[in-house]
Amino acid sequence: MKIYLIRHGETDLNKARCFYGSLNVPINETGHRQAYHVARLMKKHKLNTVYTSCHLRTHMTAELIFGADQVLNKLSDFDERGFGDWEGLDADKIQEQFTEMWEAWLAAPFEVTPPGAEPFVAFQKRVWKQTDNLIKAGKDFALVAHLGVLRLIYQRLVDVGALFWDIDFPQGTVTIFEGNLLEGFTVSLLR
Repeated sequence: MKIYLIRHGETDLNKARCFYGSLNVPINETGHRQAYHVARLMKKHKLNTVYTSCHLRTHMTAELIFGADQVLNKLSDFDERGFGDWEGLDADKIQEQFTEMWEAWLAAPFEVTPPGAEPFVAFQKRVWKQTDNLIKAGKDFALVAHLGVLRLIYQRLVDVGALFWDIDFPQGTVTIFEGNLLEGFTVSLLR
């Protein structure tokens, strides 16, 4: 089984280093270039099944990569974690407006939930459950999703002990997982 994991193209909020999990923003000009680059990388990898989150940035990226004729299956379980009142803000503004909560979150980001945000454990549970469902189906697929989602998939399929913040899925690349649950997955990167 092969799984092609692709992070959505850059957005203006990416560039500004803002928290924006559930905000529905488009990819920017750089994001378009990244998607076209991935389209070239994927030319020789024909897939029948492509999944995205329900957010515009993943859908736009997938359309540019796979073409307008490709059916894109939107799965809300692969939406990025919502950050509640912190959405649209960068770290400096969050620290200024939510000082105590920010310090607590920095000390324990998987236990502390920002105001109005989705708890990390709920985010992890939904991503892992949907990942398990797709793996059980046993069919090759591509997923265009968000960095947090892709990090969780990596932990689920490759290394549950990997440090969440150290796992990277660079925009404009394709990470291929090949294998199965019994024997494990190997990981390769197309740049």
